[in-house]
Amino acid sequence: MRQSIAVLLGIGCLASACSGKLLTIRISEEAETQIEKGTILEDLVGDLGFADFIAMDLTQSTELQNQGVEPGDIVDVRLEAFELEATAPDGADLSFLSSMAVSVEADGLPEETVAEAAAFPEGQPLVVFERPDVDLTDYVTSQAMTLNTEVSGTRPDEDTTVIARFTVAVGVTGQGVVSGR
Repeated sequence: MRQSIAVLLGIGCLASACSGKLLTIRISEEAETQIEKGTILEDLVGDLGFADFIAMDLTQSTELQNQGVEPGDIVDVRLEAFELEATAPDGADLSFLSSMAVSVEADGLPEETVAEAAAFPEGQPLVVFERPDVDLTDYVTSQAMTLNTEVSGTRPDEDTTVIARFTVAVGVTGQGVVSGR
């Protein structure tokens, strides 16, 4: 009797996964860069130099590959978190920055701002960015998605190590997960 219930529960779970219900897989990444110190008047404009963000392919992430998810199984992608943290030297903060925007682009798609911050208070090493509600599905499933950073400010007084962290929620069909391993 217990085996029959277990088999029925297993079939029920398999059926609900195959019925197209949306499952969410979270992917978290981080990249580190060193921002060199500058003179008092030297501006920091453009890109912070997060090379890991340049041409990212989330469809190849371990989290999705382990579930057997193919690009066609992805139905919704949202940026859940984006933050910057000054990690070195001791006591470093991000107050040398005035503003920063992160945008996404891909061939044939418009560039979209996905995270931004306009305040980097003195003494705070961590800044959590505002995130407009942008559906990133078409960008993530394109040939290559590129994240760009646009930064304004001055260079720090000392070489400063900065880590960018983000979490993306990827909605996939149950069929995609079931067809995997």
